[in-house]
Amino acid sequence: MKSLRVRLLVGMIGSFALLLTVFGLAIDASIEYMLVREFDFYLETVVRTLAAAADRDAAGIHVKTVPEALPDIQAVEGELFSEYWSGNGSVLARSANLAGRDLPRFHGQGNQPQVRPLVLPDGRHARAAGVRFELPLDGRNRQATLAGPPEDGGHLTLVVARDTTDMQSHIRQLRWLLLAAGAATMIAGATVSVAVIRRSLAPLSRLAGTIATIQEDDLRARIPADSMPEEIVPVVHRLNELLGRLEHAFVQERSLTADIAHELRTPVAGILSTAGVALASPRAAVEYREAIGDVLGIARQMRSMIENLLMLARLESETARFRLEPVPLRAVVQACWETCREQAAAGKLTFENGVPEELVCVSDRSALGMVLANLLENAAEYADAGGRISAAARIADGILKIEVANTGCCLSDEEVGRVFDRFWRADRSRHATGLHCGLGLPLVRRISTALDGSATAWARDGVFTVRVTLPSREPRTAEC
Repeated sequence: MKSLRVRLLVGMIGSFALLLTVFGLAIDASIEYMLVREFDFYLETVVRTLAAAADRDAAGIHVKTVPEALPDIQAVEGELFSEYWSGNGSVLARSANLAGRDLPRFHGQGNQPQVRPLVLPDGRHARAAGVRFELPLDGRNRQATLAGPPEDGGHLTLVVARDTTDMQSHIRQLRWLLLAAGAATMIAGATVSVAVIRRSLAPLSRLAGTIATIQEDDLRARIPADSMPEEIVPVVHRLNELLGRLEHAFVQERSLTADIAHELRTPVAGILSTAGVALASPRAAVEYREAIGDVLGIARQMRSMIENLLMLARLESETARFRLEPVPLRAVVQACWETCREQAAAGKLTFENGVPEELVCVSDRSALGMVLANLLENAAEYADAGGRISAAARIADGILKIEVANTGCCLSDEEVGRVFDRFWRADRSRHATGLHCGLGLPLVRRISTALDGSATAWARDGVFTVRVTLPSREPRTAEC
């Protein structure tokens, strides 16, 4: 049962049915109890009336029977029967409608009547009241005279029975009435429930319709929450946040496509230009070798950019695999700096390798080398002429901290916050397009994150610093 509408409808109807059943049973039991109680009270009244009407004298015992003796009592619904017994169990008198048959003989404690159900001699169900009482020595209103004095000193037993057929018929009618009322209430409740549920779920339909109108080429649209119920407003807010993230992702995707095209356009143009010039007229072999060397250099730069993009893709898809091993960090830093030595010499840069000789960390050698190479290449690219580049590292509490800094930084705090964005460069003119494509620091952060670390950057007093924090199991440490 996956439909929310069906679940709500079944729940509401089930609740109605349960409540109606409980209330119906309670009402039925209460009314039946009151009818039986009233019925029994009537029997007790008749028994007390007949017992009070009995008397005895020297001539014998005088009693009254129903229905012949009390026609006014017999006027109510349900036929009455009565029977008297003497103390020794002999029948003194019985009502004519018993046709000579006997009622069960019973009585209560003392002079209190006892009421209980019984079956009449003709098979009908009835309720009867029985009482045992003592007659005075004289009496009045003699209706029947029985010869002989009572053998037990005047104690008599009287049982009055009343047919319950009419009462049971009333109870059955009441039950049918309750059943019909319950069924009508259920039908009305189901109808109202359907209408209420349809109206209550209408905002969800509107929400679905609004979402359906949002196209992938225009994710700026947002879902209005003003007309939504309070319970759905958090869902709308989460959906709007999701749309915002999707919009940002699509913008980044379009920006990435444009950036890649822009970065590739310059080296491709360089290759075409070099090849075109070389083929324009016959040249010496040395000139052809120079042209091929230029094309090879441009191709290597393009390959480096493509490899960085592929590495970023693997890191983002979490398919990159790392092999942890002891890494002598100072040697790796020095090896990475060798690739930047020519550029550093052109800019008259000085490099200080402040990583302790004895510092050994546990990490992936290849990934760590890529991090250090990109940090040093970025520092060499943006350091001022005659500036300084430094590298330092230490391990504390199993955490490796590497810092690479360069002088000549003119970035604002806002620009520093963007240095880890792909294809972003502080050089807005992109004079180095195709050479430094703005993937170095984003790759540093991605690799650091994949190694369960982090990368942060800041600029202070003209010095730009990038700190990479990575986990390391080696306890050997050295201060920067």
